[in-house]
Amino acid sequence: MAKTLVGALALAALPPALAFRNTSPFFLFSTAELLMPNNDASIAESSQVTARVLNALEHCPTHSYLVVEQPGVSSNDYADGHAAPQLSRYMAGNHDQVRTTLAIPEIVGHVDAAAITDFLRDNCAKDGNKADESWLRKLVAQPPAPSQARRVQQLQSDDARLEEFITNDAKSQDYTVIYVTTPQTESQAKEQLKQEQYTYEMETSFPDAVQMELKRDLSSHAKRDNATEGGLFEKYQYFTPGIFMGLAAIIPLFLILLVGIRALTSLEVSYFAFSKEMGPHAQKKQ
Repeated sequence: MAKTLVGALALAALPPALAFRNTSPFFLFSTAELLMPNNDASIAESSQVTARVLNALEHCPTHSYLVVEQPGVSSNDYADGHAAPQLSRYMAGNHDQVRTTLAIPEIVGHVDAAAITDFLRDNCAKDGNKADESWLRKLVAQPPAPSQARRVQQLQSDDARLEEFITNDAKSQDYTVIYVTTPQTESQAKEQLKQEQYTYEMETSFPDAVQMELKRDLSSHAKRDNATEGGLFEKYQYFTPGIFMGLAAIIPLFLILLVGIRALTSLEVSYFAFSKEMGPHAQKKQ
């Protein structure tokens, strides 16, 4: 049932225009084998998630529990793992003792963290002693600041507290962590949008002020460019008027010569035309 955090939050990589509003992620990891249906859902209703968690924890599978409430966040805050590196490691299966993980990027509504805490307190108290709740911890974080830098820093601080519980308070490396988040309110979303716009304007104003246009110095190549300007037939004139008139006169004369040669070669003269007459007619002529 292991699932990487990046794969579970694949929906967070969508553009902001396609992202869901009024939703937030949910995480759960445990050292026990919890009977939870894993259908790789990207979005779910809060009531369904609450029922699934209570059903999985019905028999108190571990000795220690931590319920984390993180308000004012979205799946984008956990997509790259920088804001919650320890949570990302546990969800990615980098700890051998973690056997069950569940990550849902978008939860519609609010998962009832109080109902989960009360259920654990009523059903999993050790030896009926409800006064001793060292096995049950509840961590309520503050909404992160609108500024991106302070937002990441605050989420990292809460993530360090999560690791502190697992390292110091969890008994015998046997624990379950239920990480519940709530989406940003309308005022928080507007304030964050305003901070992002202000940051963008600050980052883009400085380059615009010092933007310079760079050009290459082509003066040294001016003569070379002029020498090679134009094609071969554009630079040199091969057919002047005199040459054209000479060719125009040679062509008909050549045709006349050709006709004359053909006429001479076509003459048919017998051999007797060039022989000397020896008969009576020749004597009379003499």
